[in-house]
Amino acid sequence: PPLKDFTVGKFPARLIATSITAIKEMVESPFLLDDVRAINMIAQRPDTFDLLARSLAPSICGHEKVKKGLLLQMIGGTERNLPNGTHLRGDINVLMIGDPSCGKSQMLRFVMNTAPLAISTTGRGSSGVGLTAAITREPGSREFQLEAGAMVLADRGFICIDEFDKMGEGDRVAIHEAMEQQSISIAKAGITTTLNCRTTILAAANPHFGRYNPYKSPVENIDLPPALLSRFDLLFLLLDTVDNEKDKKLALHVCRVHSSYGPNDKEEEKKKLESDTGEDPD
Repeated sequence: PPLKDFTVGKFPARLIATSITAIKEMVESPFLLDDVRAINMIAQRPDTFDLLARSLAPSICGHEKVKKGLLLQMIGGTERNLPNGTHLRGDINVLMIGDPSCGKSQMLRFVMNTAPLAISTTGRGSSGVGLTAAITREPGSREFQLEAGAMVLADRGFICIDEFDKMGEGDRVAIHEAMEQQSISIAKAGITTTLNCRTTILAAANPHFGRYNPYKSPVENIDLPPALLSRFDLLFLLLDTVDNEKDKKLALHVCRVHSSYGPNDKEEEKKKLESDTGEDPD
């Protein structure tokens, strides 16, 4: 249209796109009426925190304090930006170190499947460049381009690192800035920039000797540099101790998880017992 039809100092809005999709369904509440009613009932209970902690990875027996720590990590803290420009992270970094077969990987996988944005990786199969950012050449023009790593892709989400003790020393140094400052500075091949990686880190590792040696100090068993340990807010030590009561409880829990004996089967067995004996089993 001619310019005289428009007010001076204002420009008409134009949208140029190849495809437009309405996202009205995405902004609606994902909770139904029954869900809201159940949430209100749980919120009124005095043991809400304990209930949510027990519901986290229910197939893993015990580790109540570890589950509470993971629950607090998923809830998150308060991020603050001070007037002088200082940024205080609100994400809680958690490190689990313990003997094999203690459920570390299972709890890590539960958090990964529950969080809305989570990226899983392993210490042996990932490098420092793969976690932060990489400079590559574009195949066509041969120009340098920047590719984001796992921690940048998990911005405002979770990154779960299994086998953290298998990571190389150089790769651990690469994530120091990302864990505390929550940013990654790049100055390579003429590219100078800063990438945000406001992510929460959940790492699982084994002791230095494969199993925890009670005759050595915790520092010798963990065998991680102090600069890296200081960036973890919660550090859990999971030990496989010899205890008859604990082993019996664990065996019963495993049998209960793997059996198909549910509430419906219990009601059917109760009715069958009543028909056979004519008495109430209770």
